[in-house]
Amino acid sequence: MNNFCLPLDYIARSETQLSNDPSPDNDLNRQNEVYEAANYFCRAARRSTFIGIGCDAQGLLSVRAGKKIGIDGRKAIEICSAELPAEATWIEADLSKYDCISLSQLADNRAVVVCADLIQRLPDPTCLLILLGECYRRGAIVITSTTDRVRSHGQGHRGPPPNASHVREWTLEEYAALLGRYGIPPLFSGYTLNNNHRQELNTIVTLHDRTVVDRGIPHRRPLAIMSAFNEEDVIAEVMDDLVHQGCDVVAIDNWSTDATWQIMKSCQEKHPGNVTLERFPADGGSNLYEWEKILRRKEEIAAAHAGRWIIHTDADEVRRSPFPGMTLSQALKLAEESGANRVAFNLVDFRPVTDAPYRSGTLAEAFTHFEFGSKPAHYWQIKGWLQGSERVDLAGSGGHAAKFDGAKDYPYRFLLRHYPIRSVAQGRKKVIEDRQKRWSPQERDRGWHKHYDGFGPASMFQWNPNELLRFDQDFWRDYGLPIMTDIAERRQLRKEP
Repeated sequence: MNNFCLPLDYIARSETQLSNDPSPDNDLNRQNEVYEAANYFCRAARRSTFIGIGCDAQGLLSVRAGKKIGIDGRKAIEICSAELPAEATWIEADLSKYDCISLSQLADNRAVVVCADLIQRLPDPTCLLILLGECYRRGAIVITSTTDRVRSHGQGHRGPPPNASHVREWTLEEYAALLGRYGIPPLFSGYTLNNNHRQELNTIVTLHDRTVVDRGIPHRRPLAIMSAFNEEDVIAEVMDDLVHQGCDVVAIDNWSTDATWQIMKSCQEKHPGNVTLERFPADGGSNLYEWEKILRRKEEIAAAHAGRWIIHTDADEVRRSPFPGMTLSQALKLAEESGANRVAFNLVDFRPVTDAPYRSGTLAEAFTHFEFGSKPAHYWQIKGWLQGSERVDLAGSGGHAAKFDGAKDYPYRFLLRHYPIRSVAQGRKKVIEDRQKRWSPQERDRGWHKHYDGFGPASMFQWNPNELLRFDQDFWRDYGLPIMTDIAERRQLRKEP
């Protein structure tokens, strides 16, 4: 007997009833992020075909693709084809029978396949799983979703599902194991919002892409070009982290007045051959923070390293690969092997929620709350590129994007963990003394350096944890999908479920 990776004492439902409404007029938008992710990959990965297995008319309508195919049983197809006759090619199929597996011929490396909210409804999902596995092997990006049993009903729940249309429900670990058993290993497995009303993170989502494979091709260490001014409390940790992520570092000190320069030199001694230092401008410091000149210097340094990945970064930033278990260096190699020469980062801001001082070397432990970026510029962080023979333009965008002819962006976005304010005292000194008093008037006139305008001497530099999201061991499971795509740009700040 096939228990589909469920506990031996799990009780499946013996009879079900159809309860979902595939009408595009339905106000309840189920698992909208699944379709947002599909839409993103159709665009960013240049996929021209979208295949929806298990029709959701509203979801199918939201995806922009040159070719759309809807696959489901007779009743769902009748409803969808009547409501949206011109939106897709509609194919009736019994997904519990082996005949459906031949539909995998519709999928190839130009396709994105979504199977959302379906597997838990089938008495026997074997044929569906084989179909999804064949689509994956033919090169399609596959996205699936299903209800998480424990997050929905509690740790001790053993079935049958309370939802009368569900036969069985899994935990994340059980479901990932099931997909792996059928030859569909998840690139990402985590959670997504269940619908656009309650917005609870109790729906499992998995992403599968055969293109993300390390082929073992030799790779030069990426070069992170970092600038800093008075960042003595974090500079060592961030530089050490970049080296451990497989990068070399060029650290530019803008004539700090604290111990930043001395700490940089200690890091250089700790990592001989991996760290290069300079002070800028070379002729000495000034009272002005001239960001354009620093960016032009970064362009100049990068231009001397043709054929090498470059990361434009700052001293309060920790950067991570989109693929758990892979370093920045390994993920950039995968991007290059895919044909991409530029990568973007999605930013999350970490905030102090107490008045305690920050203790150096404890970024991951000290900061337990974060928020997604709140401004469009926070999602225009195209700061990694494969240096070509021509100099890139960083300064033209104020450092937000490396621009050059022939840029081809990698579809998977990297993570930027930003720690601009580490404590009340540090925040007040950084913003009021080290930043606001030193802005270049000319750059301010251009609209730069506006991000601290809401702060003043009376500002608390402390955030309410109830208005932030929690950073814990489930961070990547809960937020990996929006971080890897552009969903983070649209996800609203919300309280934790």
